[in-house]
Amino acid sequence: MQVFIANIDSISKNTDDFVTLLPVGDRARATKFQKRTRKLQFILGHLMVANIGKKYTSIAHRDKLVVVATASNAHLGVDIENVSVKRDFVAAAELMGENPPKTLFDFYKMFTKSEAIYKLGITPACTHFITYGDYLICVVANKKFAMPRVHNFDVGSILTAKQE
Repeated sequence: MQVFIANIDSISKNTDDFVTLLPVGDRARATKFQKRTRKLQFILGHLMVANIGKKYTSIAHRDKLVVVATASNAHLGVDIENVSVKRDFVAAAELMGENPPKTLFDFYKMFTKSEAIYKLGITPACTHFITYGDYLICVVANKKFAMPRVHNFDVGSILTAKQE
């Protein structure tokens, strides 16, 4: 199990170069996004998945970060949230049908886990939380696994590999 993180700024200057590296269906989908940030998140996430090459993947994004969790032998789900964003977490938890957490950080743990489980589609056998600066990442899987390794994804390697 591994987690890869990249920033959309890494593809923002030559977006068209990266779009051409997507599979045809993803290229068509990328052109339909109206918001630039969302378009960059889509392009980067799908390029990461295509270049990481594991059997099971899950993608999440928040702000300028895109996260891809991968595994060769487990279904998984991932979510990321910026924990520095203040919100009425008691009201948000009630809207989710959950008991109000004691702290904002506890709310973000509950929220990211809920989102990751939704992507997984079943009750997880394992849950891990990763702190990355102001962000909290939750990874869930249908099998037990050790704390995933976190890697910064080298976007430059994609263009280099395609040029060779």
